[in-house]
Amino acid sequence: MTDTRPSISGTNTLRPRARILRTLGDELISSEAVALMELVKNSYDADATKVLVRFHGPLEIGTGKVEVIDNGHGMSLETIQSTWMEPATLFRKRESRSQWFGRRVLGEKGIGRFATSRLANFLEVVTRQTGAEDEIRIYFDWSQFDNEDKYLDEVEILWQEEKPTDIAPSGTVERLWASGSEPNLDDLTHGTILRMEQLRSNWGRPEFDDLRTRLSRLVSPFFGDELSERNDQFELRLDLPPPFEPQSGIVEPPELLSSPHYVLKGTINTKGRYDLEIGLRDGGGEESIQGKFELNNNVALCGPIGVELRVWDRDAISMSDLMKRHSFQSVAQVRRLLDNSAGISIYRDGFRVLPYGEPNDDWLRLDIRRVQNPTLRLSNNQVMGYVLISSEGNPQLRDQSNREGLIEGPPMDDLRELIKMTFKELEVRRYMLRHPTPPPQRLQTGGLFMNLDLATVRDYVGRRHPNDHQLMQLVGDAERELETRAQGIQEVLSRYQRLASLGQLIDIVLHDGRAPLAKIHNEATLGLRDVDRSDRESMFSIAKVRGRFMNIVTQSDALATIFRKIEPFGGRRRGRPGLVSLEAVIENAFAVLDSEIVEVGAEISLPNTNIQVTVDQAEIQRVIINLLQNSLYWLRHVPPEARQIVVETERSESDKVEIVFSDSGPGVKFDFRDRIFDPYFSTKPDGVGLGLTIAGEIVNDYYAGDLELLDSGPLTGATFRIVLRRRV
Repeated sequence: MTDTRPSISGTNTLRPRARILRTLGDELISSEAVALMELVKNSYDADATKVLVRFHGPLEIGTGKVEVIDNGHGMSLETIQSTWMEPATLFRKRESRSQWFGRRVLGEKGIGRFATSRLANFLEVVTRQTGAEDEIRIYFDWSQFDNEDKYLDEVEILWQEEKPTDIAPSGTVERLWASGSEPNLDDLTHGTILRMEQLRSNWGRPEFDDLRTRLSRLVSPFFGDELSERNDQFELRLDLPPPFEPQSGIVEPPELLSSPHYVLKGTINTKGRYDLEIGLRDGGGEESIQGKFELNNNVALCGPIGVELRVWDRDAISMSDLMKRHSFQSVAQVRRLLDNSAGISIYRDGFRVLPYGEPNDDWLRLDIRRVQNPTLRLSNNQVMGYVLISSEGNPQLRDQSNREGLIEGPPMDDLRELIKMTFKELEVRRYMLRHPTPPPQRLQTGGLFMNLDLATVRDYVGRRHPNDHQLMQLVGDAERELETRAQGIQEVLSRYQRLASLGQLIDIVLHDGRAPLAKIHNEATLGLRDVDRSDRESMFSIAKVRGRFMNIVTQSDALATIFRKIEPFGGRRRGRPGLVSLEAVIENAFAVLDSEIVEVGAEISLPNTNIQVTVDQAEIQRVIINLLQNSLYWLRHVPPEARQIVVETERSESDKVEIVFSDSGPGVKFDFRDRIFDPYFSTKPDGVGLGLTIAGEIVNDYYAGDLELLDSGPLTGATFRIVLRRRV
């Protein structure tokens, strides 16, 4: 039987519950301190030059009061009804600049005002627009928005216009001038007061310490800087009740933060060109440097940006000196202040972007870099830094929906990379100041285990106690024990060197091996299908199957080549090395990095001689691969058409073989030429600084040879000479 009933249709509108606004305040604003920061941002958008955050006790849940008072342009009744009371308004999208000062407004998403619900249960807004005769009051009872039975359009908001009492001479607004100059009459006739009562959290010393630190970093320190877009005054003050009055006053960074041990300041444009000023402690001097940071895409997806890094040495002597100079009571107090202030903050259009620079927010992974290279790198708690961006200059650096953080992606990756490259410029100069220039070391004649003996102690004991044979015997025993342990460490290090190289090669095997393996699988599958379908007498099918299996053989050979590349790095030893061609060893080392060579587009010239040696292939390949990886990294810093590498070999004597490795990169800067063999010294942003040291160890310890940086060579970049005197 057919159902002949007519279909029924209609439309409905979404009708949100009232509690949705409470949710915006509670869930999109992560803390009370962040809520107050959002309200201060709204004052900034209103062209305020003075803002006061004032607390009234008792500061416990359900009691107390907090006010945010500003002298901005205020709001009209129409603005309140059509904009301020409209969640997620598009007003800031349409009006991206403030009325008086043309500030880039910060509250684009229209949810900052709901931070008030995070702070207290009741809100009174008092506002007076410039030129208005009356002030307007609006009352919010946020508890209405907790009623699960009410819809949003059922909540009534009371407002009234009346004769000015708060925003008028002798009114609350005069509190803005309590710390300084006298206001003009006009100064007292406009502004906004947010008066929030029945606090939803307890406030004590830790909370006020956190609030003051956050507010002190809210406004960009680069007053008048081109990138900050701030050429006007903005004063922020905190007013607290007993017993917290000592934390009241104008909010600004502590004096200690204005006297770092090291400072770097400058700008970087979208092409990576930088102009930096570096200042170093204890007579280290000042230096201006210009250049270009190279990114893989050549043009940064962010920028221009401004950078300032303030750095402190945190050893006991430096901390004690700071304690005395700034009249702190203890070193622990100095460390605590630096801990609270440390981090790299991002400022956009003069105001801070959260959470960058917050405690434990190591968004540049500085601490991991330091773990990898503690001698050279800086940790997050040593640095207070500022990164300046603008909305117009950096349109691809956009906020996440909760306004806490920028959207991750290539633009953010480029920003991180540029800042780490900037860090590197300061880190290498700090290293050189802290480690006075040693005798020239363009020749690596020792290494990690150089001078690892007790010769100085033995000589001293011999001079001072020539007849104490027992003491001399103890020194001798200790020296032999040290030598034995050093040999054991060298053996372990050799194994780890091998493992480290193998770890790098795993990526190459996975990258280069997947394609032939997939081809083998596909061809084998198709070949079996062809066999199943073929007629035994069909010559065409047999030829087709034969072609399939020829492809399998070809791809198998490709895999075998990959395995042959990494075989020398395997853990198994097969007796004493036999005669091998040094040139073949070098060629195999280059073959390991074939993919990266192609990616960089480097032109390679390898020797066509045939020098027979008895070297360990893995050892020599580790040296060559280290030099090759360095060259490929630095070749990215020159134009693609100029990227070259040349390797030459020569048997200069019967027991001496030389390898010259030269590239056309930017070369080694003169100031760093005597440092490059120092353990942990690196001019790469994320370099560990052990590559050349380990390569020199291999050449020196196993082959009685040298690894040397030459002043010139076949190409214009860096040129190294490897001399082998044993097993050749």
